Amino acid sequence: MGGLSKGVLILLAVGVVGGQIFSALDTRPSAKITSNKSASSEATFLESMDNGMDPTDILEPTAAGKTLNSACETGYIVGDLNDNRFSEISYASIDSEGITYIQVSRYSPSYLIQEQDQIVTATEVDEIPDSIRQQLQRDIIEPDRCNNLDLYLSKIKTAE
Repeated sequence: MGGLSKGVLILLAVGVVGGQIFSALDTRPSAKITSNKSASSEATFLESMDNGMDPTDILEPTAAGKTLNSACETGYIVGDLNDNRFSEISYASIDSEGITYIQVSRYSPSYLIQEQDQIVTATEVDEIPDSIRQQLQRDIIEPDRCNNLDLYLSKIKTAE
């Protein structure tokens, strides 16, 4: 059992280090990370692991587990660049009555919706309610009002 636990901890440490490397390579303005901060957090993490800390106690929750501080989210859409024409484009989203409305791009907006059964997919639509459209336009212009999270989309469907 001890070997399994040690293996899991090693994999977790490698994942954190790999994540820091990918973050450092990211060129988007919202993802700037200084190398001192990265090295410091990595050393703190590894030191905590050596002292027997539970990784679930020292790692931040994933985006899905974070408590929202506002009614909207902004950031960049991420996904496979070959299959997702919206990858690396800014977005704003809000939830209303169980549907997530997403505006992609500030300058030539496209609109997507995610229903409750859609987690990593979205459906492109031509029309959304005017009140939602106005809120999204405000939020994408003033992204500091919202939670900043990247949105992973594996597939964009077209409305039928």
